[in-house]
Amino acid sequence: MNIAKLNANAKNVKQYLKDIFKNEKLHSIFLSEETLAQHFLKHPEITANDYYFVLKSLDKKPLANFESGKNNQLFYYDNSEKIYYRIAIKVTKYNEIFVKSVVKGDNLIKEIKNKQRTLQES
Repeated sequence: MNIAKLNANAKNVKQYLKDIFKNEKLHSIFLSEETLAQHFLKHPEITANDYYFVLKSLDKKPLANFESGKNNQLFYYDNSEKIYYRIAIKVTKYNEIFVKSVVKGDNLIKEIKNKQRTLQES
């Protein structure tokens, strides 16, 4: 499998990601060619510019973070495009982060609020 390395340098895995996953050994962020190919079929609206935004975003603390099975969902807002993103990532046993999917849309703010409400109620 070919892998596109978004961020290969250990110092580039920000502390907030290490804190989210409770793992100080995280060192790399990847986006596999296979994941990209599958993702382009399911989400043709996601462009190369969106993946560039993902790369920039992972250097910043997200608006919200929720666990979802084996993945974490990170939410970001792009001020220039006025749109929200949900980035699903997972950590491998080799202390690497893989981007699993990217979704964008105005309605994601409702998803954030609903998840926060659900967490508060439980």
